[in-house]
Amino acid sequence: ALEFAQEHRLMILMHTWGNSAYDGPGLVEEVAKRYPEVTILMGHSGYGEWDRAIGVARDYPNVYLELTAAYHVNGIIERMVQGAGSHKILFGTDMPWFDPHYGIGCIICAHITDEDRHNILHRNAEALLQTQGADLTRATD
Repeated sequence: ALEFAQEHRLMILMHTWGNSAYDGPGLVEEVAKRYPEVTILMGHSGYGEWDRAIGVARDYPNVYLELTAAYHVNGIIERMVQGAGSHKILFGTDMPWFDPHYGIGCIICAHITDEDRHNILHRNAEALLQTQGADLTRATD
């Protein structure tokens, strides 16, 4: 599957959780090195292994942090913005498990710039979807 994604320059979501050999940020790093044409969304941002996840997103242009379940951790959004940049972070909900209103509120109340908020809440996703050929003109009308 990853070879196919590499060949077609696809985007994938990898479920991640910290301190795990099976789905931790270290595995994302291995995949990012081996498949540089695959865009990887790090679901849950390697929950609990924040520094490693932030470092992987910072160091690999094809890796992004995704905020599902992470946004409720005090100061984590600011830490991610400072460590990886808001251009490497995407809002996520893991629907139906998490209420999107709470996650949006956490981003709105975070001590980051409005530019950072726009990047996280929509710009980054829009840019990534457009690289995959999505036509977003109807979504913004």
